[in-house]
Amino acid sequence: MLRALGPRISRPRTPRSLLPARTIHTRPGLIPDFANTWDPTTEKPATRPETEHEQAGGIRDALEESARRAVRKQLYDKQQVVVSGGYRGAPLRIRLLNRYLWLAHSKGRRVRAPLWRSYVLAKSRDTSLIGRIPDRAWDILWATQSVRSATNKERVPHLRTLYEDMKAAGRNPTLAQRYVYLRWLFYKGQPERALQEWDNDYNHIDRISPEHLELGVVMHALADHPDRSLEIMEELSELYPDRTPSVMLAVFRAHTRSTSTRHRETARMLYARFRDRVTNRITLATYDGYLVGFLEARDLSKAKVVFGEMATSVTSGHLAHSSSKVGINEILRRLHLLYRLGTNIEKMTSIALFALSVLPKAYHRHLFGDLMKSAVIRNAPEAGAQVLDMMFRRRLDPDAFYFNLLLKCLLRTKDTERVLKAENIGWQMANKARLSGVEPKHSSFRNAADAIFSATEGAAIQPNTTQDMVNHVPPANVTTYALLMQHHSRKFQWEQVDYLARRLKDSGIQPNSAVMTVLMNSQCRQGKYDEVWNIYQSLTSPSEGKTGVFPDGKAIRCLWKSLRLALGEHSSRERTSALPTPRDLLKETIEWWDLVKSRYDAERFRIGFSAADHGAISALVMHCFSYTKDLQGSLVAMHVIRQRFRIFPTDKAAPILQRHVAWTDMQRETEAVRTNYSRSGIHKARVNQMGRIYYILQQQRFERMGLTGTDFANLSDEEAGDLGLNILSEFVRVVLKRQHSPDDVEAMIDEVKEQIGLPNLKTGDMTASEVV
Repeated sequence: MLRALGPRISRPRTPRSLLPARTIHTRPGLIPDFANTWDPTTEKPATRPETEHEQAGGIRDALEESARRAVRKQLYDKQQVVVSGGYRGAPLRIRLLNRYLWLAHSKGRRVRAPLWRSYVLAKSRDTSLIGRIPDRAWDILWATQSVRSATNKERVPHLRTLYEDMKAAGRNPTLAQRYVYLRWLFYKGQPERALQEWDNDYNHIDRISPEHLELGVVMHALADHPDRSLEIMEELSELYPDRTPSVMLAVFRAHTRSTSTRHRETARMLYARFRDRVTNRITLATYDGYLVGFLEARDLSKAKVVFGEMATSVTSGHLAHSSSKVGINEILRRLHLLYRLGTNIEKMTSIALFALSVLPKAYHRHLFGDLMKSAVIRNAPEAGAQVLDMMFRRRLDPDAFYFNLLLKCLLRTKDTERVLKAENIGWQMANKARLSGVEPKHSSFRNAADAIFSATEGAAIQPNTTQDMVNHVPPANVTTYALLMQHHSRKFQWEQVDYLARRLKDSGIQPNSAVMTVLMNSQCRQGKYDEVWNIYQSLTSPSEGKTGVFPDGKAIRCLWKSLRLALGEHSSRERTSALPTPRDLLKETIEWWDLVKSRYDAERFRIGFSAADHGAISALVMHCFSYTKDLQGSLVAMHVIRQRFRIFPTDKAAPILQRHVAWTDMQRETEAVRTNYSRSGIHKARVNQMGRIYYILQQQRFERMGLTGTDFANLSDEEAGDLGLNILSEFVRVVLKRQHSPDDVEAMIDEVKEQIGLPNLKTGDMTASEVV
């Protein structure tokens, strides 16, 4: 019945690519070492409890040989080691347990693993075993299983089992055993029970060990009980003053996590108290804990104080004065954390000026760069100009990096006077680069640590107090050319763009991704689609000995836009021999994304590819496959975009597919035939037929799922997107099944998946044999 609803579709052949198989030869730039990643300080593990054998070692060394034998005999007679009832008539498992207990007691053999296995097996066989185990045997079991070793991976679960068995047998556990049990209970997901039992110990035990008090402080602090943790810490401070600094950080963080103003003030008091007590023993890890605490509390003034002490304190190992890249990256990483509190230009300026007062001069150029970036983000060109003036006053000659930020800030305002000023400065920089004939020294500020490292090695900065910001500009670098070319291309001033491209090539400056994208967009707007692909190929697959360019998301999007325009124009469709097929370009896109998807800034590449309207890229790709009559390619492309880029087809996807199926190419027919076809209304009728088929499939799926209109409206965006994608996949298979067998349909889809390099890609929840 479905055959009569639409035109007969011939089996589409796989498009033959006119280009050899290729991959992207360039790679994305390195991620800075001071990226926004952070590892919180971990709690110091508890020390291993001392065994009875170690405690008695000093006493035995002082005794004579005969006295030692008498003491050992007395201890042996008094503290039986073996389990009663474990002799000849006892089962084998109990005899093995006694044997390993005796070896551990008398000969000090390392029998930890076999002793535990024999204990578990004997306990499983004899339910009354734990009631007959003597005290000395319990000590041996605890001492052997509490050893901290890489081979003893089950240390904590074993100790917890022993603790519960001793409690069930009526044995009073030691404070060390109780400490291990409560700590395990808290960190294994039962904090309320652990706190309840600790409070019960605190109220009923006369003497509590310092470790037990420290555990209570930490547990209450992590449970966000700042007042209770402070109260216990005060008691710990009175009884054991030397142990207070080790837990003060946990109490401090409990107060900074609170939203109460009183707790924030207490946090400040705790930090001042910590600095008074600990003067020469502060580690960078401890500084990091207090810095992150003030960052959580959004306390800018105290966070700056901590950062300043980290940078200047002698005990921190002169971190800011280190000449190694590792030390420089450490201070930059903490500085970038502090920048998170700079929510406006005033706060950002206060942070940067404070850092200028505590960091060495080698860092100052980087700090001024951060100020310039803040001015660009907040669209404040006046602030950027003030930063440049401040650099001139400090005899730090700003290079092209700082001027490029000023140009970007001026161009973003779109104010006529400011835009003209930016053009004036930019062209002066380009002229200076042409006259100098050399690439500027600071052509890239991508690796701040390298720039600071070169400054600390003694790169002298020549003072020049006569420079003026407008009349004495630095030579242009590649970013300057990219900004000017992008600005003139938006104004459709192609002559200036071509002139700047020639100047860039003659200067010998290596282009970057921004220049590549501007050149590609310029050729695309002029209708030179072949040149778009030629530019992309030449820069991503450079000749031997040359450095290539890794494309950003905008460049990949420009390729799809150029292909769509080239295939959509009848006059240029026959002249697209240099362009790749949609399948080849989809494979290129997948390979490009695989190189950047694991980066922390992968979202920047994805946004450049999808632009503001995420659904536009899906429609753009589907149009390219539609012009080549590749219906199965459209199906695979929709699933690739959804699974790789998390972009779902929009409401435009169904009409695109329906027009794709109903489209009949009349370009090779005579004008009379084309005129009669357009007047007959056949195309419109076929589009309506495809629309009815899609509507029927949609209604049938809703009935199978039991969905109503209200239920569909309550679905999440992801659930609704997957449902719509499955309906589109079913529609494509239904249409293809009208012409081919189910096996041929799946083979055609598998062929596309093989060509793009994703043979295991899932393309819908129904196969061709399951659809109508």
